[in-house]
Amino acid sequence: MSVRRGLSTWRPRALAAALALGGSLVLLPAVAGAQDAPAVALTASAERITFGQDVRLSVTLTPAAGGEAVQITDETGDVVAQGTTRPNGTFDATIRPDGTRTYLATVLDATSEGVTVAVRAVADVRMSPVRLFDRVVVRGAIEPARPGRNVEVTLLRGGRAVETRRVPMGRNGGYSVRFEVGAPGVYRARASFGAGDLVRDRAVTPADLTPLPRLSSGDSGAFVRLLEARLMALDYRVAGGRDGRYDFRTADAVVAFHKVQGMSRSFAVSAATWRRLADPLVPRPRRDWNAFHFEVDQTKQVLYTVEGGAVTNILHVSTGAGGATRDGSFRVWRKLAGFSPNHLYYPSYFDGLRALHGWTEVPTVAASHGCVRIPYWNARWVYGLAAYGTRVVIYH
Repeated sequence: MSVRRGLSTWRPRALAAALALGGSLVLLPAVAGAQDAPAVALTASAERITFGQDVRLSVTLTPAAGGEAVQITDETGDVVAQGTTRPNGTFDATIRPDGTRTYLATVLDATSEGVTVAVRAVADVRMSPVRLFDRVVVRGAIEPARPGRNVEVTLLRGGRAVETRRVPMGRNGGYSVRFEVGAPGVYRARASFGAGDLVRDRAVTPADLTPLPRLSSGDSGAFVRLLEARLMALDYRVAGGRDGRYDFRTADAVVAFHKVQGMSRSFAVSAATWRRLADPLVPRPRRDWNAFHFEVDQTKQVLYTVEGGAVTNILHVSTGAGGATRDGSFRVWRKLAGFSPNHLYYPSYFDGLRALHGWTEVPTVAASHGCVRIPYWNARWVYGLAAYGTRVVIYH
């Protein structure tokens, strides 16, 4: 009986122990399975690159296993690399991204965390030589091309922005824009581009200084054309137009400009002339009548044509020495086509025998006997405007 009780007592305890032991054996495979679940890690050799550069993507499988299929995709699901793991569970791929992307690696049923590689655009910019009162051409290209997207292009003078334009790029990433050069100085051009998938890049050209060449009668070329165009824009009469030849007509316009600006009355252009052409004094008429009339400023020794209350033409003239030309408001009362008996060329009389007329010599100061001397080449033009009754206002 005692033996049976011992056996009876042992069996439940042994069973309980066996059950406990069996339960432990059931749990062990689950723990081992959790430890053996594959994990995938993805890294990049650089988190930011410039377009055109390569980046290496590295995959590590844990626990290590060779021969497993690897696939690397971007955020859109496009496959960028694939292969199999090495015996140590690694895989590498070198790619050249065309924009900022986030990449994922998949091995077996495991997927890595995303790795983002930012790509910076490449901006290129060039600038044509700068010349005062000319257009400077700024062009370049952006890589990678984003056709139709705007490139920000800025013209700089002395390090400060003069003007900024937004220019759409073409199919191959090229762009081109022109700027007006309105003041002398040191110029650069800057181009800038960025997009949602591209980090912004900026490029700046080398510095270029606007030439301010000395010009005088007999010169010709591009700088003379720029000079003539600027004088005409400021209403100084240059009958030859922008022909690029510095002749007597250009010289007369230059001296008229110098007179109005209060500068030395020279017929030649200096660096000071160019600078003042960029920031000139603009004459205003003494009378703001709407009707067409002439005004002669004896202090400056220039003649203005005035219409609509504004100066429309400025001419170099010479009035009477020692006050021989009277100040006042007069009207044209007599005209002669050709030469008068005393050799006045196409005279238009406004005050007795005082007239607006052409003459062989027109000094930069008051030198006539009382008339308003006009260079020959302007005399017939003035004669054509001086209709009978046209007002002529003379003043100091």
